[in-house]
Amino acid sequence: MSDITIPGVTSKYDTQKLIEDLMKVERIPKDRAEEQLKALQLQRTAWLDVNRSIVRARESSRALFSFQNPFNERIATSSDDGVLTATATREALEDDHTLVVKQTAAADRFLSARLSSDYRVPGGDYVFTVGDRTVNLKFSGGSLKEFADALTRKGGDLLRARVVPVSKSEQSIVVEALKTGSRNRLGFDGAARDWALTAGLVEEAKSSRRDLSTQAAQPFEKSLDRSLVRAEPGSLAVGPGGEAKLPLSPALPAASLILEMEVRVIPRSEPPAPQGPPPGPSLPAPGSVTYEGITITSEPSDPRIPDWTPPPPPVRTDDPVVLFLVDGSGRSVPLPAQPDSAEFRTVTVKLSDYLSDISGLGVRNRNTHRDVEVRNVRVYDPTETGGLKPRDPVDTARDAVVLLEGIEVVRETNSISDLIPGVTLDLQDASDKKIRLKVEPDREKSKEAIIELVGNYNRLMADINILSRNDERLIQEISYYTDEERKTATERLGLLQGDSTLNQLRTAMQRIVTNAHPVGEGTAVLGQIGVSTNAARGGAGGYDVTRLRGYLEIDEEALGRALRDDFETVRRLFGYDTDGDLLVDSGAAVGLDALFRPYVETGGILASKTRTFDTQIASQQTRIETLDRQLVAKEAELRRKYGMMEGALQSMERSSQDISNFMKQNDN
Repeated sequence: MSDITIPGVTSKYDTQKLIEDLMKVERIPKDRAEEQLKALQLQRTAWLDVNRSIVRARESSRALFSFQNPFNERIATSSDDGVLTATATREALEDDHTLVVKQTAAADRFLSARLSSDYRVPGGDYVFTVGDRTVNLKFSGGSLKEFADALTRKGGDLLRARVVPVSKSEQSIVVEALKTGSRNRLGFDGAARDWALTAGLVEEAKSSRRDLSTQAAQPFEKSLDRSLVRAEPGSLAVGPGGEAKLPLSPALPAASLILEMEVRVIPRSEPPAPQGPPPGPSLPAPGSVTYEGITITSEPSDPRIPDWTPPPPPVRTDDPVVLFLVDGSGRSVPLPAQPDSAEFRTVTVKLSDYLSDISGLGVRNRNTHRDVEVRNVRVYDPTETGGLKPRDPVDTARDAVVLLEGIEVVRETNSISDLIPGVTLDLQDASDKKIRLKVEPDREKSKEAIIELVGNYNRLMADINILSRNDERLIQEISYYTDEERKTATERLGLLQGDSTLNQLRTAMQRIVTNAHPVGEGTAVLGQIGVSTNAARGGAGGYDVTRLRGYLEIDEEALGRALRDDFETVRRLFGYDTDGDLLVDSGAAVGLDALFRPYVETGGILASKTRTFDTQIASQQTRIETLDRQLVAKEAELRRKYGMMEGALQSMERSSQDISNFMKQNDN
């Protein structure tokens, strides 16, 4: 049975090997086509990677001169972050400011008396107010913890409460408003009022508010000149040289009291200076006599006018201190200087900082060219609200008070964004010391952007060098490559050698980063700020060949020094508007962007190259598919023919065997 053969399936003539050997020869065109396809695909991938590298380098270039460039970023640095911090936007102007945080804003925070651990809050309609907003809580009764949780959920962004375990058998509740500012007082109404009194959060208080009547103006330290003082209901105006006092009788202890008023200091225009001497006397015309047709005219008068001496300019007096507190003994204490303002400003004074008791407010206007006006003057206890006073306040609602360049401003929040354009102040703590706030360019962000550009530039230059040169040292010199990147670079080494596009791109890039660029009155080069090829090895002489590849290096110390000492030159080196049309048209970053644009734009140089490769790859794939079909047909034909040949040979062998058997029989 082992001698049985089936033509085309099994063969004792080894026709399968003959077919395979013949097919190897037939497959040579296909193998060559596949190698060409692989080379085309590898080149296309290389161009796509070059395209990505150019895009990254271009984006880094544009980032240094576009509208969002880092040179316009600003930072605000405080001399004491424990008192004041600040953030600056791109709209902020470079400047130094001096501030004093006299008071930070706070919200009401009331602590109850000690309550037993089994204390129960009765049910009812609890009404809490924070400023002009209301929180209504319908509570069915429960433990203090349940009440605090329900109030916190209902309070949202206005109110919250928490229970503090004072001891194993006692507890207290803290109720606090979440809005700062003196106008956002915490109030109680309905069942909340009764509960707050019972729990010891508040106590009944007699209002200490006293309004100072402007119509009751009295002499201050000298007699009252009614021609200089105008007293009207709610308002007192004092002209230059005048003074008056608004009395408060009887005097009140200053402890916990606040004086609040609205003030404005209006500058007057300067009187015009005399332009020349006054005119002389006006004399009548001289008379004349006529006799027999002859007229004789009298000689005109000739008055002698003395030489004119211009009068001395009026003495100007400027005194911004116009407000004074008066204590019970009649002693006056000056308040801070008041700036000129056409609009009324609210001034709040903590009386205990100046005196022990108060009996009035004095207004003295020593200015020769200003009017002073006060209105709505009142004294009150800020802890009182709705006839209630906190029994044990942890904190009391108050406004933030800040002195900016000596000008007092009041805000109801500790985050102030409308005081310095483009700067948000965050008040941390009150302090008597002056805080220096410096608004300056974000030099670190600018430095990072420059480093990013250099990094992407060098990546692109490395891709160009590897693709256009067949030198393994190019890969060995790059220390930041990963193992995978090094393997890929080895496969692509010299892949596009001789391509004029890459050579032209490399030359143009090197020319842009080494050329001088306008920076105003003169020009500058990147080497002046620590960015250069640095090909020279230094004192040893000669050159380091690894530094002749077109890569850029950064001297971070020199770059940091340039950003610190000559920030504007650094900015202009990368992007500068030379003709004042508000369009940046010069600089290293501008030049690189203009160079890269035709390569990566839609329908650009690299897009055309990849389309060419796409066409060639598609054509090659079609050719390979055709060759595959031809090879399949060829192999089938060979198998058919060799099968027929094997069948004929087997038939001949059988015939030969039959003849041999016949001959043997005849011989027998």
